[in-house]
Amino acid sequence: MSPQRHPLIDGFSRALRPPDRRLPWEWCEEHVVVDDTSPLPGRWRSDNSPWVREVMEEATRRRRVVVKCAAQTAKTQTVLIIACYAISEDPGPALWVMAAKDEARDFMRDRVMPTFRGCRPVAEAMVQVEGLTLVFASMPFYFSGSNSRSKLQSKPVRWLFLDEIRNYPPGALQLALKRTRAFWNAHEFLISTPDVVGDDVDAEFKAGDQRSIHVVCPKCRKVQPLDFDRLRWDDSPDTHPDGRWAMDEVAKTIRLECVGCDHVWRDTPAERRRLAREARFIAANPLAPSDRASFHWNALLPTWVPWRSIVEEFLNAVGAAKGDPPDIEPLKAFYNETLGLAWESALGVVDDFGFIDDRRAEYDFGEAWGEEVFRFMAADKQARGGEHYWWLIRAFGRGGKSRLIAYGRCHTFEELDEIRQAHGVRNTNAIIDSGFRATEVYRFCLRFGWKPFKGDQTAFYTVSAPDPKDGKERPVRRLWRKTMVDPSYGMRGKGRRRRQHLALYTFASESLKDYLAEFMQGLVGEWTLPREVGNDYKHQLTAERRVAVQDRKGRTHFEWHQFRPDNHLHDCEQMILVAAIITRLVHAGVVRAPAGKVDAVG
Repeated sequence: MSPQRHPLIDGFSRALRPPDRRLPWEWCEEHVVVDDTSPLPGRWRSDNSPWVREVMEEATRRRRVVVKCAAQTAKTQTVLIIACYAISEDPGPALWVMAAKDEARDFMRDRVMPTFRGCRPVAEAMVQVEGLTLVFASMPFYFSGSNSRSKLQSKPVRWLFLDEIRNYPPGALQLALKRTRAFWNAHEFLISTPDVVGDDVDAEFKAGDQRSIHVVCPKCRKVQPLDFDRLRWDDSPDTHPDGRWAMDEVAKTIRLECVGCDHVWRDTPAERRRLAREARFIAANPLAPSDRASFHWNALLPTWVPWRSIVEEFLNAVGAAKGDPPDIEPLKAFYNETLGLAWESALGVVDDFGFIDDRRAEYDFGEAWGEEVFRFMAADKQARGGEHYWWLIRAFGRGGKSRLIAYGRCHTFEELDEIRQAHGVRNTNAIIDSGFRATEVYRFCLRFGWKPFKGDQTAFYTVSAPDPKDGKERPVRRLWRKTMVDPSYGMRGKGRRRRQHLALYTFASESLKDYLAEFMQGLVGEWTLPREVGNDYKHQLTAERRVAVQDRKGRTHFEWHQFRPDNHLHDCEQMILVAAIITRLVHAGVVRAPAGKVDAVG
């Protein structure tokens, strides 16, 4: 920060200075110094990440540039050095938006200020720091969290940097993008790891020209995508003894194979540097507007990421999906943060249910199961055709294994509890849907010790949980929550009892249907049925289909549509899966449950 001249004089001098005609990355190579938080600190060199040259050039040419990429692949550093170039060579009011205000404050202190102070033209233009605002001689630079609506609705800006938009609350992205309307020469830079198909990251990428990284085979000159599908390793007695992967042996066999010939790239620093240096972006959407560009790359591209670490992460994630308890989150994180891909593409449309028969195992109803550690009973109250209840019992073992034990229909609450007792289900593990005639269900639960469950249309619940990295409380997503209800609410006169409170478990129904479908398809755990199971069960379990739906903006997402009237047993299976998640028999959501004794739902 230079105290020698008045800010007005300094700003006037900068306005008269002729523009630097070099490309942005060429200017940055001379002026930008990377802070110590980077794996490659010191003077910034584009040779270390040559793929960002094209991104930087387009960021200063196009109105909107979207980057969907893997984590820790130079994405945030790229935005920082573009910001340095903008402040010095193309100034205008700027706004950087992160997921939360606290994150913006920490990021400004730990990453932004060291980088800006290490860039001489930027440091000399800096006048003062006012909270989350940096004042330069020629422009203000604001920082904000996406959860601050007032900040997103305030002053217009010419430069808009939107970081990790996957973590923004609904509507925040659209609100932020309106900030640039007043500038005909505005630049919007959106960068994030993806989350699910059809979300803001996925939609914005698809609206651009969809450039992805390709490599050229030095032998046959075939141009091909740099995809994880082309990564190979041996599965042999040396690499996979006794069903466990020996990573030191696996690492010796890892290679990237050409799709056109027998050429392979080996997992060595020299091979990875050569591949990154020769890689190029190829667009896949020629109909995209001319003012939009979008880029995608995965963790195979950065020279500092050994392919061994990618393979090891993948094998561990697959193992976790079949583990004890089964945990799909590592595989989802691998898709999102290592491959830079949206997760739901792994499930897609579900409209063919032939896999139901594939879940049949070698056992019969009533047969004892030595691996059983827990069993749940779920019931769904109905009124069509006279009051009755569909019920279902499923037993769980370790490692995500489960068996359908029994199912059927009865007509009274008393009969329902008698069935529970006959099948040896503890009342603390008996659950019932309270979406219909809730007060009656609540009273039944108080009388017999059952637990009321209710599906919600929300995609997930946001709760606070300690981050395992630093112990700080951060918002995370979960598929269920526990609230309290008063079963006596609305009762009048002498019949009203003393107020009582009952735990109600609500769950994100659409997301749980996705998760149940993964079990039913055999993607997760070992979810099984007896050798012979009735068609009534099959029909009810397949009464809903997962279909792709486009909104008015052309964005695709998936919904479950019911096309048969009776889906009660499907609802029962869904509630039992929620109970298994709560009791840590299976895992879902971003909060990893601690290992320990399996307890009742409570």
